Amino acid sequence: MDNVSVNFDLSILCQGDDSDIATADLGSAVDKVSVSRGVQYTDGKLTGECDVFYHDVLPCATAVEHDFNGVVLKDAFGVGLAMTHIKALFIKNLTGGLLTIGAAANPMVIFGTEATDTLELVDDGEWYMSWPGLGLSIAAAGELEFVHAEGGAKDVEIIAAGRRA
Repeated sequence: MDNVSVNFDLSILCQGDDSDIATADLGSAVDKVSVSRGVQYTDGKLTGECDVFYHDVLPCATAVEHDFNGVVLKDAFGVGLAMTHIKALFIKNLTGGLLTIGAAANPMVIFGTEATDTLELVDDGEWYMSWPGLGLSIAAAGELEFVHAEGGAKDVEIIAAGRRA
């Protein structure tokens, strides 16, 4: 999808109390946490911009490479997406079995420069990360690979916003 305007929003509200603690004359300790992060991208290739958007539910076999370089992932018209940088990425493991992202020979460098980075998602596990600057470089083939430990076809939901070269 071209001419992209994307708004990713993540909201978390946690609250609880310690009223079950039997402490004399200290009352009830309450901790409320509210975190809301929104990342909005306008059309383009600079900081805060993206020019490619992708969303689909894909089958993932024992070792499947979902390549953002225009070979595997296609837009609604069947045209290959040729992302060189990812600005925001959401992945959800929709079916049973452990999902490993950034497998063995093709790690996805997501936490810096370590060449062995992997991320594991349990059943229904979700992961979101954004790189609002110029984005995470995925210029080389095979820089995003999923492996399902259980084998067989499993479904993975992918939402990605990125940019071309």
